[in-house]
Amino acid sequence: MKNSLTGRCLVEALATGFLSFAISRISHSNNNNFEQAIVVGLTLSLLIHLCGRFSGAHFNPLVSFMLNGQRFGDGAWRSSMFWRETIGYSVAQCFGAVVGFRLDPPEETGVVFSNAAFAPELCFSIALLALILTWSREGRVCPFSQPLSGVVIGMGLSGLVVLGGLTECGVDNPAISLALMTEGAHGTPLLVLAQGLALGLLVLLMPAQDCHRNASLPDSTPNEISSPS
Repeated sequence: MKNSLTGRCLVEALATGFLSFAISRISHSNNNNFEQAIVVGLTLSLLIHLCGRFSGAHFNPLVSFMLNGQRFGDGAWRSSMFWRETIGYSVAQCFGAVVGFRLDPPEETGVVFSNAAFAPELCFSIALLALILTWSREGRVCPFSQPLSGVVIGMGLSGLVVLGGLTECGVDNPAISLALMTEGAHGTPLLVLAQGLALGLLVLLMPAQDCHRNASLPDSTPNEISSPS
């Protein structure tokens, strides 16, 4: 039961909501950009270690499309299971992100992302997705199969948050972009466009794997989990 799609979507919603809440909370603190980046990275690392075995620790619609695409192989786009899982995860993540921001709304509701943010957002999104792709297995980020995955991805996100602070972008997640838009941010559609383009480029480049045997994300033990997402 805990491995049902509904259960996994619930985990994704709760975890993405917690990540969104942490981002919102830290954004109106007195911490500098580096300290904020460390908090966000540590939060992601913790969530990966807590949720990786249950839902795959996607927390991002881009990641769900990418890892499910690889997990289902060449026929992913024709698979109803691929679309059911990917759309289910994405809706859950977006819902969680919006609720997370509403729990502690940022004080600045008029954030504006300019056209100049498109190029760095594209580059940062590619970097984050490539990092996650490298440190994932069978459509999930799971510390049981790759013990350092949470730490490495969390550190990577921290670095991107620092760079994002310098370039006034670096959201890298459509769910968080949607949450920002509901709080009055402007220019978020441009960020989502850059994020989607980053996903498209990686999907074209990444190797397809025939992972149909593992398509249901079974409750594997560390020794039963096979090779990467």
